[in-house]
Amino acid sequence: MNILKSINATFSKFWRWIKETAWVQPLLIVGGIFAIIFSISKFNKWFSTMAVGTSTGYFTSYRLSLENEGANGIETQADKLTQTIRDYSFEEFESYDKAKEALAKTIDTYGEKYFLVIVSNDCTGCEKAEGAFGVLQDNWDNSVFPIEDDTSFRLHSIYSDEISTNDTDYDLEEDQKAFYRYVKKFDDLDLWAQAAGKLLDSPYKSNESIADAKYTNLENADAASWETPTIYLVDWTKAAFDNDRFGLSEVIFGFSTDKSDYDRATLLQRMWNHCPQSNEESAKDKDNPFREEYQK
Repeated sequence: MNILKSINATFSKFWRWIKETAWVQPLLIVGGIFAIIFSISKFNKWFSTMAVGTSTGYFTSYRLSLENEGANGIETQADKLTQTIRDYSFEEFESYDKAKEALAKTIDTYGEKYFLVIVSNDCTGCEKAEGAFGVLQDNWDNSVFPIEDDTSFRLHSIYSDEISTNDTDYDLEEDQKAFYRYVKKFDDLDLWAQAAGKLLDSPYKSNESIADAKYTNLENADAASWETPTIYLVDWTKAAFDNDRFGLSEVIFGFSTDKSDYDRATLLQRMWNHCPQSNEESAKDKDNPFREEYQK
């Protein structure tokens, strides 16, 4: 009790001193304002992290948000990139110059060539993909991982388990997930069926005997069966145009967990180098499963 009385007496004296000392009060007010500002900043970071779960951070830094997914029109960051894939991947341009003119803004915003990765949290394959992408990015266009067309590394990611603030506006359980609404939106725009048809004809599908069911899930816009990671390559280069591989070009469903980061990075590098830059190069490259000349 004596201790409590002593603490109370000390606090009372301190409080009287604050009230009686006019110059202290403005300092306390200013200090309180700064404390609130810094607290808001920390809370913003915390909420931002919560919005995409507990990712290790690599794919988070390349994330295209699904926030407010389901609104009329093309509203979210993920929508805007995906719309460019839908608009230009299946169009027949009369020349590459015409195509590049139409794509000028798209290329400036997202890159002439890029990986698009659908990921989720608590996904073992996604963790392995992070390691592979990290190795490839760190060794981009060196003697071990040469890049044949001199393009820069570009990557964009979409989280299939991202939580949007408007999720609770929907009645159906599956529509309460932003990724479902995203998939449905572009199904209505006929993206996934066209994408499946184009990707089914890719050399990688036949060279690696990829199951038809994976492409069927894509064609049917089956969000519940969307593998994570799913890795797409979007290529707006002249080589892709000349090889009829323009725009959405390649896909990898899932990612091996029984190989090294080096081996997985090599697969990504070969995916990027899917289009030969010359006939001579095409004839001598037998190791790339994304090319027609591949031999096991």
